[in-house]
Amino acid sequence: MAYVSASRSGVSQLVNANWQRFARWWLLGLKEVIPAAWLDWADGEAKPKVMLWHDADAVVCRLKLATGLEEVRLAAARFDAAMLATWLGENGLSRDEVRVGPVISRELFFLRELSVPKAALEALPRILDQEVLRRTPFTLSDIWHDASAVGDGTNDIMAMCHWIIRRDRAETALAQLGLKNGDIDFLAVAVANGDAVPVITFRTADDEDPPWAARAIRLLAVAALVASLTGVAVFEWRQASVAAELEASLAEARQGAHNGRDGIDPLGRLVAMKADVSVLEVWDELSRILPDHTFLTEWHMADGKVTLSGFSSDAARLVRIIDQSPLFAGAALTAPITPDVAEHKDRFSISFKVRGGRAATSTRSASQ
Repeated sequence: MAYVSASRSGVSQLVNANWQRFARWWLLGLKEVIPAAWLDWADGEAKPKVMLWHDADAVVCRLKLATGLEEVRLAAARFDAAMLATWLGENGLSRDEVRVGPVISRELFFLRELSVPKAALEALPRILDQEVLRRTPFTLSDIWHDASAVGDGTNDIMAMCHWIIRRDRAETALAQLGLKNGDIDFLAVAVANGDAVPVITFRTADDEDPPWAARAIRLLAVAALVASLTGVAVFEWRQASVAAELEASLAEARQGAHNGRDGIDPLGRLVAMKADVSVLEVWDELSRILPDHTFLTEWHMADGKVTLSGFSSDAARLVRIIDQSPLFAGAALTAPITPDVAEHKDRFSISFKVRGGRAATSTRSASQ
């Protein structure tokens, strides 16, 4: 497993920049709608830490849990990452569920004081890299380095300690504990009260956000995938339904053509299939037959009967035009034609029946 310092410029290249921007934007929106108590619980959830240090001929392993401390002394001569993993297993944890860091001597570090504007903390890795290159004799490939805050800062400035350690010194200290670079997640130093604090943290891409944030992002990805698959499934189902309807219509048309050859009246079957004429068909036919100088102001269709009102330059001729349509029948004026001074046209009101509509069908059935 490859690790890099938290302050190395390479961290920003571990994940795609566009994905990081989207994830942060989504998390900001998520935090706005989540209750504060939930956020406090989520932010407090972090991987347990295991501190390691030499004590005489033993390696002390101290596991910090939310419920307290677990500590064990293991023989230094036989200690290695496998022995650590065995002890963690006895405590119900795996290596991936904890963060491991050795406590090494403060004398191995080169320590600098640093003041950083709070507004620039997001760019802290690049700032620290520039500090190393411009103000120290070290090169980035020869060291591990990170920064830790000193207090809460004042106004807009954050006071920090810049911890720098040569890689060869750190690797020697790790070898004395039977560990390698890939076995640890941070470096720690002892403090005055006998405890230890991390000073240089190593991160992978998965550690850029807290555990709850990573889970939230994964949940979003899963939800988006499920929504996409559901949409595709619904679309395919709808397309299959339309295809089935078309197949049924084609089969019926073929059967009608076959019945026509066998002496069954295909016209009667066609009339039956067209028993209900749609509003769109009526509107399309009216648009086709009515003259350009005619426009409608009102129209109604109910039970196969249509009533039109509007203006026309030749309203008296409209009854004959409508009656000549194969779709309409029984056209008649329902009110006198009156001239309209404002429109310079004749106002008319006409009603007619739709051939094949429910009213026409009822009339035809009664006559038979």
